[in-house]
This record gives sequence, C-alpha cells and structure tokens, in this order.
Amino acid sequence: MKLITWILVFSAAGVSSSFSIAQEAAAGADALAASTTLSGYISTSYTFSDGDGADLGKTNEDADKFKLDIVSITLGSAQGAGEYAAGYNVGMWLGPDDQHTDETISLTQANIDLRVPIGTGLNLKVGYFGKLIGYEVYEYTDNAFFQRGVSFFAEPTHHTGILASYQINDDLELTAGVINDGSAVVNNNQGDSDGAYAGAINYTAPSSLGFASGTSIYMATIQELKAFNTNAGDFWYTSIGLPTGNNALSIDLAAKWIDWEGGGDDEIYQVFASYKLTKKSTLNGRYEWGTSDENSATNVKSLAVGLSYNLWENVISRVEYLVTSVDLVNDDETFAINVIYSF
Repeated sequence: MKLITWILVFSAAGVSSSFSIAQEAAAGADALAASTTLSGYISTSYTFSDGDGADLGKTNEDADKFKLDIVSITLGSAQGAGEYAAGYNVGMWLGPDDQHTDETISLTQANIDLRVPIGTGLNLKVGYFGKLIGYEVYEYTDNAFFQRGVSFFAEPTHHTGILASYQINDDLELTAGVINDGSAVVNNNQGDSDGAYAGAINYTAPSSLGFASGTSIYMATIQELKAFNTNAGDFWYTSIGLPTGNNALSIDLAAKWIDWEGGGDDEIYQVFASYKLTKKSTLNGRYEWGTSDENSATNVKSLAVGLSYNLWENVISRVEYLVTSVDLVNDDETFAINVIYSF
C-alpha cells in the first residue's frame, strides 16, 4: 500500500513538472513570436521596349510581357533593451528575377545585430548584409524608380563579413568593417581569399548651420586587400541631400568612382529629384552621366522620368520612361508599369 502511495505521489509530481515545463516552453515561444516580425512585398510589372538592346548590366529578355518580378520576405527581430542587446534579420527573394540568377530562392540578407556597451553603444552587424556603395538598392520598394540606373550595375550589392557602427552624436555616424570581397558582384558570399575593408560616414547638418541645416552627406569606400586581381577594384562613393526650402521637393546628388585593378576607371554622376504633387502622387526624375572603362563605354547618359501614385492602401503603383545611350547610341528605351503590394 505504501509503495502504491509513493508511486502516486511521484507520478503527480512528474505530471506537475511536465505541465510547468510545457507552460514555460509555450511562454518562451509566445515571447519569441511576439518579438519576430514578418514583412515583405509582391512586385509585378509590364515593360514596353524598343528592342534595341540593353544598357550596362541589364537585359531585355523580360520586355513586352507581364512579369512577376519578385516576392520578397523578411523575418527580423530588433535589438532589445540592455547593454548587450541582440537582434537578427533574414531576407529572401522568391521568384524568377531572383537577383538576376537562375535560382528560384535566395537570401538577400542573413545577419545578427549585436550591441556592445562601449560609449553610447557600438553596434555590430555579423553575417550577410546589403550594400554600402550606391544610391539605389536591390529592394524595389526602397527606390524611387522600378528600373534602376546604370550606376547600380557596377556596384557591389551584398557582402559577407562584419560591420561596426558607432553614433558619435545626433548628426554623425561612423561605420567600418571587413568583408570577403570588394568586387562588383551580386553575392560575394563565396568566401574567397580576396578580402576587403569598408568604411562609411553619415552626416546630417544640424539646425545651427542655418540655410545649410538638413543637408545630408554620405561617403563610403570599399578597398580590395588582394592586389593584382583584375576583377577587383577600389570603390569611392558620395551622396549629398540638398536643402531645398520646399517640403514637397527633394534633390540628391551622387557620384561614384571605381579604380579597377586590371586597369581603367569608372566615373558615374547622378541627380535625383522628387516632387510631391499631391498627398498620393509623386513625380520623380533621375539623370546619369559618366564613363565606364570596364564596359568600354566612354560616354554614358541616362534619363528616367516617373510618376508614383498610391491609389490603394499598402500599394505602390508607378509608370516611368527610361532612355539610355552608350557612346551616343540609344540602346535602351523603355516604358514600364509597376505595381507592388507591401505587407
């Protein structure tokens, strides 16, 4: 009888412990789910082309037909409170335009954000992350134009390594890091032995500077560490956001210089202008000019004009015209319609 009693006691204790552990696990899962966010977008388009070819780095294989551009999905958790806070970001592209590769699924980012209690807080980004050089980025939602400019296709777009960022004050932020590769490739996740270091300065003029207040200046560089690699280059980039005195108007200037190890240089200059016509509509313009020794182009010019109209909630709808000439020959003239739903 005593044996049966002890078995019942231990069984009850085991059930109670299992129930407690299950409750704790469920609470932990709920906390993780609460801190993780899911976002993304679906982009689709139709592009009319004159069929004369393509500008630098682009193709016309998807012209004159409807196209699913991409499905972008991002999972992330922002850094929490505390001196040693941590977070993460995972992004992926699904679809045929998968970073101009034949893959149907690939990562656009996968990194860990760490905070170290040094001064005001040193932030570290470790893993696979987006670009440091250039005005336009891969995500369609983060550019004014659906069709990216010629400068984009001569820029490193993703890196694998570690970046450290430090906010000196409200106006100035410094970034430095080491990455696998500095070449102008879509994905340098291959972990080759080239190696490169990167640095950036982000500055916004304070209100105390009067008419210059609000001016934003961004400067960045990527320097290849391995010499005599003909595919490598040293990249220099700067962009300036000009104060216009008109809340509806924005004007940004950008310039990029590339010194290729194998010889030759690229110089591309850009002007971006945006004017908010109404609460829902915005008129955008982009003009580029320069040279590209890497692509044997001594005279590159490109003009884009577009209208973005947000008729539906969470939807970007835009129409745009793009004409590009290389060495005074029009090799790309397109009219595009793009619709994006963000969630």
